[in-house]
Amino acid sequence: MKVQVYLFSLLLLLLSIHSTLAQERTLRGSIVITETGEALAGANVKIKGKDKGVSSQKDGSFKIDAKVGEVLVVSFVGFQRQEVSVESKHFSQGIIIELLTETNQLDEVVVTGALGIKRASREFGGGAQVISNEYLNQGKTVNPLSGLNSKVAGLRINTYDSKVDPQLQIIMRGSRSLNRSKNAPIYVVDGIPVPEIGRLNPNDIESITVLKGANAAALYGSEGVNGAIMITTKNGTKDKGRVTFGHTTTFSQVFMLPPAQTKFGQGVNGVYSPTQYESWGPSFDGTLKPIGTALPDGTTPEITYAAPSKDNRLDLFQTGVNMQNDVSFSGGDDKSTYFFSLQNVDIKGIIPKDVSRRTNGRFNGTRSFGKLKTSYNVSYSDFSSETTPDGPWITAYQLPANIDYKTLVNWQETNSMANPLYFFTDLQKNPYHQIEAYRNSVKQKTFNGKLEFEYPIMPWLSIIERVGLYTRSAETRSTVAKFEASGRRNINGSVTDGNENFSRINNDLILSFQKDIGDFSTRMIIGQNLRADETKSTSIGSSNLTLPDLFNPGSRIGELTGSVGITKYRSMAAYGELTTGYKNYLFLTLTGRNEWVSVLSKENRSYFYPGVSTSFVFTDAIPALKEQSTLSYGKFFASYNRTGNVTLDPYSLNNAYSQINGFPFGNLVGFTPSSRYPNPNIQPEFVKSIEVGAQLAFFNNRLNVEGSYVYSDSRGQIFNATTSRATGYSSALVNAGRLTNNIIELTISGDIIRSKNLRWNTGFTFAHINNQVKELYEGLTSFNIFRQSYANIGQAYPSLQVSDYQRDPQGRVVINTSTGEPLIASDPVHLGTMVPPYQMGINSMLKFKNFSLNAQFDWRMGGWLYSEIVPRMYTAGTDPRTAEFDRQPFIYPNSVIQNADGTYTENTSVYSKGDKAFWTKQGEVQSNTAAKSDYFKLRELNISYNIPAKLLGSKRYFKEASIGFVANNLFIIRHKDNNYGDPEYLYNTTDGYISFRQVPPYRTYGFTFNIGF
Repeated sequence: MKVQVYLFSLLLLLLSIHSTLAQERTLRGSIVITETGEALAGANVKIKGKDKGVSSQKDGSFKIDAKVGEVLVVSFVGFQRQEVSVESKHFSQGIIIELLTETNQLDEVVVTGALGIKRASREFGGGAQVISNEYLNQGKTVNPLSGLNSKVAGLRINTYDSKVDPQLQIIMRGSRSLNRSKNAPIYVVDGIPVPEIGRLNPNDIESITVLKGANAAALYGSEGVNGAIMITTKNGTKDKGRVTFGHTTTFSQVFMLPPAQTKFGQGVNGVYSPTQYESWGPSFDGTLKPIGTALPDGTTPEITYAAPSKDNRLDLFQTGVNMQNDVSFSGGDDKSTYFFSLQNVDIKGIIPKDVSRRTNGRFNGTRSFGKLKTSYNVSYSDFSSETTPDGPWITAYQLPANIDYKTLVNWQETNSMANPLYFFTDLQKNPYHQIEAYRNSVKQKTFNGKLEFEYPIMPWLSIIERVGLYTRSAETRSTVAKFEASGRRNINGSVTDGNENFSRINNDLILSFQKDIGDFSTRMIIGQNLRADETKSTSIGSSNLTLPDLFNPGSRIGELTGSVGITKYRSMAAYGELTTGYKNYLFLTLTGRNEWVSVLSKENRSYFYPGVSTSFVFTDAIPALKEQSTLSYGKFFASYNRTGNVTLDPYSLNNAYSQINGFPFGNLVGFTPSSRYPNPNIQPEFVKSIEVGAQLAFFNNRLNVEGSYVYSDSRGQIFNATTSRATGYSSALVNAGRLTNNIIELTISGDIIRSKNLRWNTGFTFAHINNQVKELYEGLTSFNIFRQSYANIGQAYPSLQVSDYQRDPQGRVVINTSTGEPLIASDPVHLGTMVPPYQMGINSMLKFKNFSLNAQFDWRMGGWLYSEIVPRMYTAGTDPRTAEFDRQPFIYPNSVIQNADGTYTENTSVYSKGDKAFWTKQGEVQSNTAAKSDYFKLRELNISYNIPAKLLGSKRYFKEASIGFVANNLFIIRHKDNNYGDPEYLYNTTDGYISFRQVPPYRTYGFTFNIGF
């Protein structure tokens, strides 16, 4: 009996426990971010297998009815989904769920589409890549475009030089126009197209969406044919407020100077000359030698005639310093939000006295008035710079190796060789005097504002009015200090003052329809755009001043020089986009825009261009693929479009007349027409593009792959063709020429290691761009773009075409038996494209607890470059090759002699001279100064540490803090034949061209810290 009672009691206890476990109770918990420990508001918490769910509050807390054994599913866009089994202890102790940030969740990516409208990535039928603020700013660059370098497949960014305000060239998916200045993508800030974004504070940017295809950007008109860079700036959030402060200091050091010989010093024909700057003197012997002429005190300066232990040219450069300070305030409530930021950037360049300063301010806000939603953005940038032109560096690479630059600094001393009156040569100037005497200054103010209203007329219909104003005013001054002296040492002095004011008004009125009917979703945009650009530029100057320190055009000898230009551009457009989706996995988008532009004649200024794209998320469409984790996400996409492109500047179709002094004679005023025929029948270029591709995610979004193939065909190019002067014109605007692009793009990213405390993510971008010239004008097979850069039919664009030696079938150089000089070929040789067709980027992001290490590598291959520095160094005798044979007669390497019967014999007896005349002529052979432009560089390195919350003390004052090390261009590996400079540099919008006017490249390194309140 007792046993029965015991068994019965045990049964009741088990039933009671089971009943307790099976009973729903309120479970309380909180959601935090794994990496920072911060609370995460808005996370979705659901019971697996059930529809009910809740969202976490501002402090990350949540409560939900659950049973022991059930599984909580926690998700939030941008974070990895987490599943946690409910245990009985959680009801008494609570539960803390940590979410890891997720950079690879393709099915939840939100992109900024045309007109700044947010769209799900799954709808897009073309290439689009989103760059977050953290990834963009890991190198702490001042120009936001620099932060995109090597991070987007198919996007190529080149810089002009290393000055304190370096200019950039942006090309996406190759060139579509023979007009080199018209291949940049359109820049759109918060839905408003702007002409440039170089003055934008990168820390104000929330994200950048790069729309690569013309189809995605077709609603923006002609400028969208080259793709679009869509920038979304930060907004406040609905909380009690947030204050952040950041500081970055980096140091810049010049490197990659072209090598110089250190065997021979100044002189002529092997004889020392104290007043000669060229290095054709005797070999260095370590003795003291006179340099220059006698000083006012009767003494003659002396110099140690010895090879230096280091490169003395480095002394011309200083350590540059870049300091950035940023502060921002943000917050909001249920009706409004605000974001306010200030930035100050001070840069001291690697050239002494080169400085720049930039101050930025921004205010972004939103406000709801019932159904009416408003947003407004205002930004202002005040920039100024003081720089020297290219003269100091041009001088430095031609001076002898033993020149001590430290002795040239105090050029104002009257009894010194540094003084321009007593500088050792009158064929070159003291570089430090050039730095002081030749100055360029810029003061630029940029304003950008947006006002937007959105009102829902019906639940499925909204009207949007958006107006933007962009203005830029710039004051420029170029001065040369007057210096009175005899002969070449005399400097007349000059000043040129310039002003340019630019304004753009952009207005969009948009009707937005959005309606779901059964399994179908429909979104349609209908809109109109008005745009007005106006530019006024003035310039006035004098080339002969009367006083050394008075830079006033009125204080002059002779006549003033100057010009005034006023241009206006107007455009109007009507556009539409229709996107239809089926069950959220199949989408079709149709676009169309009709444009009216003022730069074309009335008969041709209206043109229409359509586009179509589709995407298919097959992992959602096929039931067997939905619940398996190997293939987490899969999408195919395709698009076709025909986009109009107008590359004309205002008034290009007007036959402008200009005044010429002395025409027709004396002081009579006469005008002559332009030598270019302004063809009134010019029509837009049209670019047809086809794109197909796929997005794939594997192993629960741990590995992501995107690949695409793109073909574009640009016909009817607008360019200036040479014509017979018998027509009365030397050139004419024509619609001719054809460029094609065959492009393969690949992006791979994934987590190699993913755990609570350790995450290692790597990514790889690849693009192969085959940009070909198919047609030119009326049988023309070659068109010179700039110096050695050509457009040749059947070859990649642009092509490097150079003069070369006569060679035998084995490539050996043919020698003139009488002079010993190599023979020059009558026809130029084509070496290859000046744009590397292979572009690759590699990134690595490693996070261990509070430490992170991010590195960005850039790799480009397959291109060629040309250096115009080397010919001058050949002539000056400073290039290493001029000393390779000790200035003695030598047998030219790999050379042959042509026999009477046309055969070739190896040269073993004919000697070439090693003097100045010989090497000067070799410098004129352009193949000697060309090289492969392949390179691999560490572009960015960022090492940071997030200080744990427990070390910050009470969160009453500090919410977060971090410190870090940052560096750019730490190392570069170049092709073995390239000793000239950084292949990334360009000159006069010409890729692969290293000019003597460019300041040499530098590497930077420094520290950064951020605090959040």
